[in-house]
Amino acid sequence: MEKTPFFIHIGTWKTGSSTIQFNLQTVKKQLHQEGLFYLSKGDKMVVDDGVIRSFEKLESDYIRESRYKLRAILQEKLDKNPSLRFVASAEEFSGDPFKAFSNSGWIAQNLFEITKELNLDIKIIVFLRRQDEFMESMYTQSIHLGASHSFEEFLSEYEEGVFDWYRLVESYAQIFGKANVYVKRYHKDFLPENDSLLHQMGEVLGSPLLKQFKGTNPRNRGLSRDALEITRITNNYLIKEDQYLLRNIFQDTNAKQPFESYAYFTQSDRVAFLKPYSESNARIAREYMNIQDELFPVPAPSEEDSDIYPGLTVEALALNLSRGLVTLNKRLTGLERDLRYELKTTSIRYKIKRLIRSMIRK
Repeated sequence: MEKTPFFIHIGTWKTGSSTIQFNLQTVKKQLHQEGLFYLSKGDKMVVDDGVIRSFEKLESDYIRESRYKLRAILQEKLDKNPSLRFVASAEEFSGDPFKAFSNSGWIAQNLFEITKELNLDIKIIVFLRRQDEFMESMYTQSIHLGASHSFEEFLSEYEEGVFDWYRLVESYAQIFGKANVYVKRYHKDFLPENDSLLHQMGEVLGSPLLKQFKGTNPRNRGLSRDALEITRITNNYLIKEDQYLLRNIFQDTNAKQPFESYAYFTQSDRVAFLKPYSESNARIAREYMNIQDELFPVPAPSEEDSDIYPGLTVEALALNLSRGLVTLNKRLTGLERDLRYELKTTSIRYKIKRLIRSMIRK
């Protein structure tokens, strides 16, 4: 019996996973009509993709319940269209980023146990980001989560060369086969357009719709460098709820654009940081992409560090907080307008009901 094509996108952090998932969900019906079913919301392939990130052993109950759920979904969909293909996506499938994805092999084994009896042709999709940019983005994420440490303090928490992408990719290749792992690069040189991320997904999934996709809606936008620095400082003084409210306002007024550059490394430190990854990155390029070039563009040593953040100025502080106040005022004005409209329509409905009751009594 021919196996059913089944793609699993293991979304490493900070590689546009939320953007991929949001836009796949947006066109889920169209993809289904095209013969590709996106497993999302109530149709996710596992019972809870939030907990799998921390797995460090085979979880028999989780495997059994997820297999039962996935089998039911497959049977229902394939009964209607036997040639249907499937795609699942979750950041949690790559492992714990704050532990350098060291448990990715255990997650791969759990997913293998879930799917092994379901007659599926499994393909793994992974986007990789150059390690220096990944660490800078991970640092900003830690500030979003409430930390207040400096970049140097954040770096000191990890050993040199710990974010070895070859080890991550191999952990899946050993379970599902090297030929079944598709590696893509999350770098502006390889994603030159706003829709490039979805186009690359379309190439792997064989989806004409995604190959020609237009209007990508980016998700999880970061903060401008000044807004991030204000957030870092105030994290020490605000409770979690207030941290979230401030970040939410800044995302409206001081959002960072995709691939916008603000550096934490000096150029010389960047080159030194990437050196331990040179060989493992090259192995990915050769063994998984069949290319002899570097996996990522290599930054050249330079005496200039024009992207290094000069620090928070009084002018920047005043501008960011003023934008925040204006945004807050607009939100409150909008809420007041909506409330007045609701009160007005409620009053009209009440008067109509009174009139109808009066007419009925008469």
